[in-house]
Amino acid sequence: MEILELVEQGKIKRIFRARNKIIFAGAVAHIIQRAPGRELLFLEGKDYLYMLHLIRETAYKFNFNIWSFVLMPNHIHLLVKFFEANASQAMKNLYERYADYFNKKYERKGHVFCGPYRSALCFDETYLISASIYIHINPVKAGIIDKPQNYRWSSCRAFLNPPKKKSFLDCYPILQILNNNISKASQIYKELLDNTEKIKIRNVLEDPAALELFRVKLFRLFSKLLYLKEEIERKVFIDEIELDKKIARLRQKKKLRSIEDMQARKYLIEQLRSRGFTIREIIERLGISRRTFYYTLNCTK
Repeated sequence: MEILELVEQGKIKRIFRARNKIIFAGAVAHIIQRAPGRELLFLEGKDYLYMLHLIRETAYKFNFNIWSFVLMPNHIHLLVKFFEANASQAMKNLYERYADYFNKKYERKGHVFCGPYRSALCFDETYLISASIYIHINPVKAGIIDKPQNYRWSSCRAFLNPPKKKSFLDCYPILQILNNNISKASQIYKELLDNTEKIKIRNVLEDPAALELFRVKLFRLFSKLLYLKEEIERKVFIDEIELDKKIARLRQKKKLRSIEDMQARKYLIEQLRSRGFTIREIIERLGISRRTFYYTLNCTK
C-alpha cells in the first residue's frame, strides 16, 4: 500500500479520515465521536460509567488498549492502540451498544452519534504526546473544570499517578516517550498540562488541522522544558516551527509574482502533503484557492 510505504519512510506523520479509513494491526489512532448538533451523550454520572464499562469490555473483546481518553458531555476522544485490523468493527460495536442503552434509558428514538467516527492515525511520537495532552485539556478549555486532573471522566489522573495494575488503560507508552523514568515522565507531563492554558487551541471537531497546529505551538513553547529520550531528534520540532514561520511569511504577501515565491509556495504545499494534510486542509492553512493550489503545482514543474 503506497501510503504505508510513505509512513515507513517517515514522510507522513498523521492521517486524518472521517471516511475510507486506513486500518491495520499495530496502528495508533486518535478517534473522535460526537452527538449531533447540540444534543448530549451523557446526562448523568451513570451514563459516563456505562460508557467506561463498554470501552473496557470492547477493549478486551477486540484486543486494543486505550492510551488516553476523555468523555465530554457531547463528544468523546480516544487514543487507541489496535493490535488487530479491526478498528471499524470495534468502534461500531462500542457506539451501537451505547446508542441502544441511551435510547432505551431515555425512551427516545433516532441517532445518538453524528455519523461515522473520525480517526487520525498517528505515526510520530510528537503527535502522540500532543494528542494525549489535547485530549486531557479538553474539559479545561470547555470551561468545565479548572485543572485537567480534576475531571473525573478522563485518563488524566493515571498519567500523574501511573497505576501498577495492568488494565485496558495503558498510559506508559506516552509517558515513556518523555522519559524512561516514569516518575520524571509524570512530572514533565504535569508541567505540560499546567502550562497549556497559554496556548489558544482550535476545535479539532471543526478544524482537521487543529492538532497539527497545537503540536507546533506545544513544542515551540516547551522546547526548553522537555527532556525527551535521545532517540527523539529535536530537529523534528525545529522543522515544524520553521515550516509554521514560512507559512506565516508567505501568507503576508498578497500576490506572488516571482518564480522564487511560487517555488516557496510549492515547497510548503509538498511539505504539508507529506504530513498527510488533505487538499482542503492545505488551501485553508495557506489561505489560497483550490485553483491557486493546482496552478502552483503545475506552473513550477
